[in-house]
Amino acid sequence: MTSTDVASTGAPVPRRRLRVRRSAAITGAAFVSWLMVAPLSLSLIVEQPLWGAFSAVLGAVLLLAPLALSTWAWRSGVDVTAEGISIRGVFTSRTIAWKHIDGFATGHEGVAAILDDQSQVRLDPLKAENLPQVLRIGGQELRTADDA
Repeated sequence: MTSTDVASTGAPVPRRRLRVRRSAAITGAAFVSWLMVAPLSLSLIVEQPLWGAFSAVLGAVLLLAPLALSTWAWRSGVDVTAEGISIRGVFTSRTIAWKHIDGFATGHEGVAAILDDQSQVRLDPLKAENLPQVLRIGGQELRTADDA
């Protein structure tokens, strides 16, 4: 897949993509928590003061928790392209084509896509301020409830 398309005039048109991820502050917090937990978890693994194998497992879990939090912050989010919207989780990814999206709902919990079967899919961490750019990338027009 190339990063440019050719318009009817023959000039290349750059493909647009919006990637919205979680705040980098989460990764910073995970690093600080790793610094704080590392001495305790390493002492549990090496010294094994509580029931032997239980200490080693507890120490490993304490070491992996900040790593899991960082992975979640880096991986999860929303990718918007001209083809559709991809919702990414730590282990999963779901792409919804524009033809299946009827609209968007905004509220205190963020933005949700309203699908053609009237179900809703939350688009965390997308914010209402991003919607004009999302619609522009998807080649959609902005309509409000007053326009209907």
